[in-house]
Amino acid sequence: MNEQPFDEIGQPTSSCTEVKTKTVAAVASNAWNINMNNGNINNNNKTNSNRVRAISATSSKVYDIPLSSIIEAYDNCCANKHTATDCVRFYSSYEMQLVYLWQRICYGYYQPAPSTAFIVNRPVKREIFAAAYIDRVVHHWICMRIEPLIEAHFMECGDVSMNCRKEHGCQVAVKRLDGIIRRVSLNYTRDAWVFKGDIQSFFMSMPKSLIWEMVSDFLEERYDKDDKDCLLYLLSITIFNHPEDSCIRKSPLSYWEALPASKSLFGSDPDKGMAIGNLPTQLLANFLATCLDLYVMKHLGYDGNYLRFVDDFAIVTSDLQKLKHDIPPIEAYLKEQMLLKLHPKKRYLQHYSKGVPFVGAVIKPGRTYISNRTRSNLYRCIHRYNGYAKDGMVPMAAEKFVASLNSYFGLMIHYDTYGVRRKAIKMLDPEWWEYLYIRGHYEVVVLKKKYRNHYILKKAARKREVVGQLLTPELMQE
Repeated sequence: MNEQPFDEIGQPTSSCTEVKTKTVAAVASNAWNINMNNGNINNNNKTNSNRVRAISATSSKVYDIPLSSIIEAYDNCCANKHTATDCVRFYSSYEMQLVYLWQRICYGYYQPAPSTAFIVNRPVKREIFAAAYIDRVVHHWICMRIEPLIEAHFMECGDVSMNCRKEHGCQVAVKRLDGIIRRVSLNYTRDAWVFKGDIQSFFMSMPKSLIWEMVSDFLEERYDKDDKDCLLYLLSITIFNHPEDSCIRKSPLSYWEALPASKSLFGSDPDKGMAIGNLPTQLLANFLATCLDLYVMKHLGYDGNYLRFVDDFAIVTSDLQKLKHDIPPIEAYLKEQMLLKLHPKKRYLQHYSKGVPFVGAVIKPGRTYISNRTRSNLYRCIHRYNGYAKDGMVPMAAEKFVASLNSYFGLMIHYDTYGVRRKAIKMLDPEWWEYLYIRGHYEVVVLKKKYRNHYILKKAARKREVVGQLLTPELMQE
């Protein structure tokens, strides 16, 4: 692995001034177009290896953006994260880092620092790349400019994308799909069928060249600010970045051996895949998937009966034969137009009365339950923390345990899960009741005030302050 000019949080090392890197210009290599009536993509030259015209870093300023815009992106990046370890470490020299980042961008020699790679096992085994904090500032700078335009695009495409958007999410997706089933089945009085599909290895298979062509043409048409060239420059670097080539692995290598090859950027096609964990990845993935949304709704005629959450989508109809006939065209569209695949083993076609599993819930006529996987994960979490309690680690683990329980309960209270929550609480070891209590009808787990970390720190600080006041200069000399 080559020596990197930045450390794990993006701080420059002594070799940073020697960096010479080629970047890409803010000019699309060929035209991309999408028919808003049917979702068809003008994919002329889509499989070529030409991305955009290459340029080199120069000794003169290339992009003239204000330093205040970088500071604004930093403030946005730090929002609600001021106690996070990475944020605290970056804060120790943030002024120097932001000025240095601004200079690198203006002179055209910005390059991402090494990311941190690790494997998570819940809810499913995934490979995550956490960008260096300095690069997260860049990600926020980008998203602050493109998100309003892409959000407007989502609304134009029927507002069917439910993930990573304000006032959307899992609960809204489940309620929306339940409403579609009610409407199509005439309030459960006639037959209706649901097809649920999944795009195979979506994030690891996203074609970078196609995404770049789509988003660059989109911004050329809709973005009218003075920093357009800089925005496209940073977007191109972010899209075509290969974090797997230079990263810090936090999980053992054996974890990657247990991960399917299709779920990892290591060894994947260089022009495919974007890192899960980066802010632009979620937004661009959603943007790419609107092509499928338009095709299914406009070309196949399921407008109003279609919904998508990341790579999972659902179609509801009362015409079973038409639905069966339309599945192969969807598969062909993903393969030929979007260079993606419909997962062969994750296809669900059932009568709505059988129950529809969707984003962690199971929708049945008149009621909604939590999925078995979510319930099992909750019980597994409790079992793990009960083990900490038996080892005498309750004080250290209490705050994190309460946060984990409330994340599950916050989701479950929207579904018919009273019995599940009550059973979960009864599973807690007796040691925990010294530290926490339950509010409402098994709705919220509360950590007692005297055991909260910030309260303990404040109490210790006040004690030190009082002791300092009692120690006069004369006593301190003695």
